[in-house]
Amino acid sequence: MATATKFEQSTALKETLEEISAVVLMEFKGLSVSDTEALRAKFREAGCFYKVYKNSVLKYAVQGTKHEPIESLLKGSTSIAYNAEDPGAPARVAKAFAKDHEEDFKIKGGIMDGSLLDTAGVGTLADMPGPNELKAMLLSLFNQPATSFVRVLNAPAQGLLNVLTARKDQLDGGQAAA
Repeated sequence: MATATKFEQSTALKETLEEISAVVLMEFKGLSVSDTEALRAKFREAGCFYKVYKNSVLKYAVQGTKHEPIESLLKGSTSIAYNAEDPGAPARVAKAFAKDHEEDFKIKGGIMDGSLLDTAGVGTLADMPGPNELKAMLLSLFNQPATSFVRVLNAPAQGLLNVLTARKDQLDGGQAAA
């Protein structure tokens, strides 16, 4: 690959990576073409960017950025994946794919906001809820006080209804015995 092409690729990648909070690096020795296409499709479905780069291109792209610590992982074949909206999405896809292809596909590590992640760290990132799940949890928290308030307001009326029902059953039981 020509030096000018490498420089163009690394410059474009550097601009993109400066806005990304998390990147996952993977190794894919011996992965078949059909498995590679399946992996690319899974990343696309999750809204992730996935590409194989030369290590020298990646090295120049991360120099001077918060992602510089990944230079230590740039050995052998390297592919990267990231998602601008959901930092955990590429980790989830990579973790799921690695389970089925243990011999041919390995997660090298990653980086999250300048902190280098090992394989276990990428697994932890994969287990974190995505933005949609976090929004649902937040809405649930907002909804909980209103639901509790309605229950408190309803409790006296429900209690009165229970007393009246018990009295009615008591009176109905007394007439049936007589």
